[in-house]
Amino acid sequence: MNKLSPTKLMRSLSSDKFLIFSDQSLFALFNFGSIFVLSKLAPISIFSSFVLFQSNIFFLYIFSTFFLSAPILVLFPKKWHNKNAYLKVLVWTNVFINLLLSTVLYYLINKQGVYVNYAYVFLIPTLMSLFELFKKYMFSSFKVKLKHAVISSIVLNGAFFLSVIYFSTELTLPLILTLYSLSYFISNSYLFQVFLQKKIVGISFVVPIFKRNDQFSQILKHHFIYSKWIIMGGIAFWGYTQGLFIYSKILGVSDLSIGKIRTIQNLLGIVSIFIITVENFYTPYFAKFIAKKDDAQIHNLVKSLYIKHSAKVLGIMVLVFVFAIVFYQLLYFDKYGPAFIIIILFTFSQLVLFMLRPLIISLKSIEITFPFFWAHAASVFTMLGLGYFIITDYQYYGMAITFLASNLVFTGLVAYFYWRMVFSNFRKF
Repeated sequence: MNKLSPTKLMRSLSSDKFLIFSDQSLFALFNFGSIFVLSKLAPISIFSSFVLFQSNIFFLYIFSTFFLSAPILVLFPKKWHNKNAYLKVLVWTNVFINLLLSTVLYYLINKQGVYVNYAYVFLIPTLMSLFELFKKYMFSSFKVKLKHAVISSIVLNGAFFLSVIYFSTELTLPLILTLYSLSYFISNSYLFQVFLQKKIVGISFVVPIFKRNDQFSQILKHHFIYSKWIIMGGIAFWGYTQGLFIYSKILGVSDLSIGKIRTIQNLLGIVSIFIITVENFYTPYFAKFIAKKDDAQIHNLVKSLYIKHSAKVLGIMVLVFVFAIVFYQLLYFDKYGPAFIIIILFTFSQLVLFMLRPLIISLKSIEITFPFFWAHAASVFTMLGLGYFIITDYQYYGMAITFLASNLVFTGLVAYFYWRMVFSNFRKF
């Protein structure tokens, strides 16, 4: 029996793939844990206001992230070599976008009965999207050791959870938002000082860009061309995932049904860690491959990915399914009742989305992004149409079936566009 030497073990543990997975796991822990801890410690009314506030700023976060951060994985390895200027343009554009849109969002949040200081509405989504921007740059530049991404996520978790526990008996909405802001600020500061040490940024980096130049325009132009369909698709994605609960409430679904589906969705959200890790790890490599070879050859990469990892994906999904069943039985069965069939439906939905990821990566790497908008839009209409007929009568079963159907529509359309735009060209080649 071959023993794994300590040297090989350390090399394996320090691999980029493991570090990206660790980082995404820690970030998922922050998102899941913040809701879990606050729901336990904060008064119901304050927690409800926090959830509503978070839902609103997440809409702004999607816009900033999809326009500025997501394209980095594809565009930076292929098009940009002046790392300082590229990052500076994106950082200050992020600030300007959030400054502009947060004024509108502040008005809408107040209209919903959540009264907070404007500084939180601007600062929190700005820091969140900046954190994502720094991470995406690290994943695609290969200039900074990815252990720093993991450390920054540890700092984020530690700063937030320790401070929330310390103030657990006096939590108010402004205090929660202050702790949230400070945690992101500390984590971003750590990454910024790492970039300073690596000379990726300099002191001049903190000076805002007031004048447009050719490079500034070119960077934003390429980002807009690449991301315009992704942004619209992301908004549509928000519509049939988060919007499902709003729509179900309008149709008269019970609070028990909404709580039950939301709980199961969160339990199976662990799969998102693996999905995001796969995309963050492979997208830059796909982009660099395409920069040197014909686009048609990308099908070979997709094929090798399926051959190498399909069994692993199935194994992961089995483990996640068992975890969801056991965890639900222990913590939620008494409150929400049986959910075996619903967990099966959601597990199958996550499996389909996981298996679709290589096709999504390949389309993004060759900068074909409009299929995602049409696929997400079709999913929204599926939710609205199918949900209208079955959600009211079948409550949480209707919601689960509608969610699965929306994801199957998305999967089918993305696969169709891949077949038309990548696989067909590969066969010709």
